[in-house]
Amino acid sequence: MIPLTITDPAKSALWAEERRRTTFLLDTTGERLPGEGWAQVERPAPENRRFSGLSAKKTSFSPGVTSVTTGEPARHDSSCACCVGRPVLVNRLLSLIQERARGNCTFFRHIALVVSPEQQHAVAEGLKSSPFLGNMFSIEVEQ
Repeated sequence: MIPLTITDPAKSALWAEERRRTTFLLDTTGERLPGEGWAQVERPAPENRRFSGLSAKKTSFSPGVTSVTTGEPARHDSSCACCVGRPVLVNRLLSLIQERARGNCTFFRHIALVVSPEQQHAVAEGLKSSPFLGNMFSIEVEQ
């Protein structure tokens, strides 16, 4: 399982360089945290920073596979049972696992999810309750 640490901006700034080197930083705060030393840094667009709502967005599960008829990347339909109603953050974490496995992003051993201090426990509970993430991530809130 990949460790997923839910942290806040102040605590993430204290991470040692050695720990940062193998960590994917997912910064949802919009505070533009320093990106130096992390394996990779991602800052979602403002409309994707709130993770309490549900999203029925299309998700490409096989970007390397193309449709025989159109030649475009194959995608799940927007009404696919595994995609509808899944929160945006859950979708992103699952796609990160896929990107990592395919070599489409920097290989990371850890994910640091940076949220505001007030959101830490709510986000952790939401992620822990997801049936999609339980076998892939070891979720903890940084104390």
